[in-house]
Amino acid sequence: MKYRNILIGLLLTQVLFFSCTGYRQFKFTEYKVNRIDIQGNKLISKEDLRTNIPGLKESYARIFSPKTYGFFEAKRKLKDSLGKSPAFIQLFNTPNPSLNKAYLEITKEAIHKYYRNNGFLKNQVYLRIDTIHKSNKLANITFSIEENSVSSFSKNDSFLVDNPQLGKKIEAYYITESVISVNDRLNLELLKKEKENITHYLKNQGYFYFSNEAVGLKLNDLKDSSLFRVGIIYKIPDFKEVNTNRLYDRLFRFGKASFINYQYSDTSNIGVLNTTALSKLITFKEGDLYSVDQLNQSLQNIYASDQFKSVSIKFDTSSTRVFPKVELVPNEKFNFSSELGGSVFRGIPGPFLTNSFKVRRVFSSLDYLDFSARVGFEAQAGFINTDQARKNLEVNLSTTLNFPKLFLPATIKKQLGALYASQTQLGFGYDYINRPEYLRTIFKIFQRYQWRKSPFKTFQFSLVDLNILNTNYPETSTASAFKSYLEELRLQGNNLYRSFNPSFVSSIHFTYAYRSFLPSNELQAGESFQIGLESGGSTLNLIGNKKITFIENILGSNQNIQFYRFLRFNFDYRKYKMLGINRKSQLAFKFIGGLAYAYGEENDYQLPYEKNFFIGGPSSLRAWKPRRLGPGAYNSISNLIEQPGSILLESSVEYRFPMFQMFGKMNGAVFIDAGNIWTFANSKGEKDGYFAFDNFYNQIAVGTGFGLRWDFSYFLLRLDLATKVINPAKPINEKWVLSKTSFSSGENPIEFNIGIGYPF
Repeated sequence: MKYRNILIGLLLTQVLFFSCTGYRQFKFTEYKVNRIDIQGNKLISKEDLRTNIPGLKESYARIFSPKTYGFFEAKRKLKDSLGKSPAFIQLFNTPNPSLNKAYLEITKEAIHKYYRNNGFLKNQVYLRIDTIHKSNKLANITFSIEENSVSSFSKNDSFLVDNPQLGKKIEAYYITESVISVNDRLNLELLKKEKENITHYLKNQGYFYFSNEAVGLKLNDLKDSSLFRVGIIYKIPDFKEVNTNRLYDRLFRFGKASFINYQYSDTSNIGVLNTTALSKLITFKEGDLYSVDQLNQSLQNIYASDQFKSVSIKFDTSSTRVFPKVELVPNEKFNFSSELGGSVFRGIPGPFLTNSFKVRRVFSSLDYLDFSARVGFEAQAGFINTDQARKNLEVNLSTTLNFPKLFLPATIKKQLGALYASQTQLGFGYDYINRPEYLRTIFKIFQRYQWRKSPFKTFQFSLVDLNILNTNYPETSTASAFKSYLEELRLQGNNLYRSFNPSFVSSIHFTYAYRSFLPSNELQAGESFQIGLESGGSTLNLIGNKKITFIENILGSNQNIQFYRFLRFNFDYRKYKMLGINRKSQLAFKFIGGLAYAYGEENDYQLPYEKNFFIGGPSSLRAWKPRRLGPGAYNSISNLIEQPGSILLESSVEYRFPMFQMFGKMNGAVFIDAGNIWTFANSKGEKDGYFAFDNFYNQIAVGTGFGLRWDFSYFLLRLDLATKVINPAKPINEKWVLSKTSFSSGENPIEFNIGIGYPF
């Protein structure tokens, strides 16, 4: 109905135009292009050609006729010349281009060149002009393309390097660092990237003056005159300009670094810094071979201290030395920011206020102290009756002291080597939550070490992470009903009630993360890996009754205080591979897992609720509601209850592909998700949720579906439709449920998932 009304509206508009006397009498004074067609392209899409070749931007279907655009173009020119407002006729401000044969020949050559740059060295492009209305002066343009064979890199390459020592460096780069692989399609962008990588590699080997201009990459047509399998000749130097720095092959070493402090924008007021603390952030030593990565690493260390608005560098050079001169503009000692906002939940407004206060240079010249406070009075769904909205007062306070170095023994720091942006943090926090069901307080104390070994390797280690949780219940019917609800969940095997019991949770944890690429909405090849280790309540093993008396005295509760002891391990591996001759599609793979074991008998071998694993939802198994799948073959009575587990296995495979342009890139995806969570047999949960090596594979849940990704460059909107394929909660002969998929609330309803960004 909607599309029919739009079509009728367009037809009525056209009829209105035809009934206009001026419109009927209007004629073009010169030939205009009615339509531009692209034919014969197979491996390069029309969207790519339109995007990269300006002369093809008109090669799309237009809503109105060429005469309509021409008529309003003439009206617009007339009104503009009289100084009148163009009014609504700006709607048609996309006139058909004039027929210009010389410009069409330029467009034809641009298509040919674009194909050559993308590996089609023997492509042919033909131009045809068809006059369709001599009286109306309209012509159709057709570009016919014969792509022919595509060339690929053979990796049978040659080297012409004047300096033998430099030649050895180039050969070492070629073996271990080259971005070109055998059978990659010939692509000028890839050759450009190879040049940049060679330059970066050599600048890390001491060649301060080496530049892209010194690298020549030429196609070798002697070994294969057909250029179907292309070899490259690496020629260094290959300067095109006469006035070029000829010190490209000279080795340089670092001289002593110096620092200049610009107190104000007025450069006449310059003070020399006390360089003792700053020098400790420099990762290179005087006399080391010049390395652009080490230089950038040092600058990042200085910038990460948050003491300077800007950090820049200049160089003084001698015959063999590079003397870095670091120019610094300091930040203010005090910074304050405040944000007032609000939310609306089911028609109920909820204001919040967030304040942050930063003090720099408190105990040393490079530390800073962060204070933050948030107060919100917002509405949330009720725990028991989710259709009701409850008012919720929440206060969050935190303080963090940051030092731009690791407070570790010298022997350990020596073993760690040069680091990026290392940091030691000390802090505490206080959370207060006041709901009709309960009053809850959380007090936190933590310490963290953070550092990076490279832009792609990140480490975090915490020796102290203490959390004291306490809950009080008002004497109201709502609070009584909530306590009964927690007890009901406990009888069903759900340990949510433990989150509201007085608790002391302490842990030591370590995290390592590696990522071979920088995050972006753009599809790209690469992989990432993260591993986490955590030991909870380790010091309690040294105490006979496994409790800390003064903590019990602080809480002063009439309930037993929960002291947890547990071990937790988790990992996350992701792989992304680009597919297709144009590398526009992507195959994404994810495999994550975890194991959390509570060995504290005093708590019935139960974990703190936040340390459990959960599965299901928009970034997990999308055919199940968030955190509602499992454990094992357990069939939950209600979808309102989160299902925690101690063992996690989850995997996803997703094929992503481009579709069309619509105010951004519209991409599609098809996916398969699989996994589940389980509990240990000593957890006193449901037996259907216990993990067993001889049966767990029969309890793997599988879902599938398709999705749309609307990429606006600055953010990506995602919609996934998913359905269950194998439901482990069903009896053994009824687990296959794909045939029972429906859009209604039947046995296997389709789940709609909306999110921002890719699911993984």
